[in-house]
Amino acid sequence: MEPAAAALLDWLSSPENPPVRYLTAVEFGTLEPDQLEGLRCRAANWPPLQEVLARQQHDGSFPSGQKTPTAQPTFSAICLMQRCGMSIADPPVRRAVTYLEENHLSKGALSYTSGGSGVLPCYLGVVTSALIKMGGADSAIAQTSLSWLVDHQRFDHKETRAGGDAVWPYRAPQNYGCWDSVSCYHGVAGALRAFAALPPEHRSPQVQARLDQAVDYLRIHRLYRKTSTGAPLFRHMTEFFLIGDYRSHLLDLLEAVAEADPNLADEDWVADALDDVRGLTVDGRVPLVKNYGRKLAYPLPVEPVGEPSRFLTLQWLKTLRAFDRPIAA
Repeated sequence: MEPAAAALLDWLSSPENPPVRYLTAVEFGTLEPDQLEGLRCRAANWPPLQEVLARQQHDGSFPSGQKTPTAQPTFSAICLMQRCGMSIADPPVRRAVTYLEENHLSKGALSYTSGGSGVLPCYLGVVTSALIKMGGADSAIAQTSLSWLVDHQRFDHKETRAGGDAVWPYRAPQNYGCWDSVSCYHGVAGALRAFAALPPEHRSPQVQARLDQAVDYLRIHRLYRKTSTGAPLFRHMTEFFLIGDYRSHLLDLLEAVAEADPNLADEDWVADALDDVRGLTVDGRVPLVKNYGRKLAYPLPVEPVGEPSRFLTLQWLKTLRAFDRPIAA
């Protein structure tokens, strides 16, 4: 192993961040298998994570502090628990999933409110991706939400038309511009992440077709750029975060593209995006620039904004490995 790569893995294996230490051991074999259970226990009991989990209410939800409560804090908590290496079998995850299934699934897909107007592809895709990565692909949330995305989500770009044609009887997608003549990028990104999180052998022909259509849409945008000027579509694409609510950043998209088809690294739009992320690292470490998810906790206590992030750096190294690229250069 190259010295730079070894130094990165050594940094990720620091006891300072037990969840990343545990996940690095799982992903890169930095410790013996018989040590993993102890590491996993320390990760689950990490005080910053426990500080957030202490907010979970008896019904499994996380308080929103809004006049009209939504599931957004619970969505963010699920994404954080996934980042910390928790699984669908862990009690806090199980309680949150049960709460969502009982209160936010009545219209046939995951809703950030309790009704059909809260079913939006961006939120739905981000949360479904996290649940699948935690071993929840067979959950009611994942299965119904994947079906909804197959049936309804669009991947249109002006003259290019793709996606499901089923009619959704609620106006929210129209009001938010989810399915305008150019489909909303956030919804496409969320759908891509949800479909790609499924291992290839578990993708139905319908899911694979939609995944290919999402990739075609992103190819037009060279993954994250405006077709008119080449500038990033959104500032947050290169301002990396741990919790993004409905948003996905460039590293999230590259991770999903690698899961969709690692051979896409040979195409110039993916290679260029990899170079863009590499140019934003410092000694191979990815900076944490901002966080969203304020309805869950502010500031999020797990890592300091403005410093290199072990969570994001691990995500970056896993993506490079998935693309069969060196993890340090």
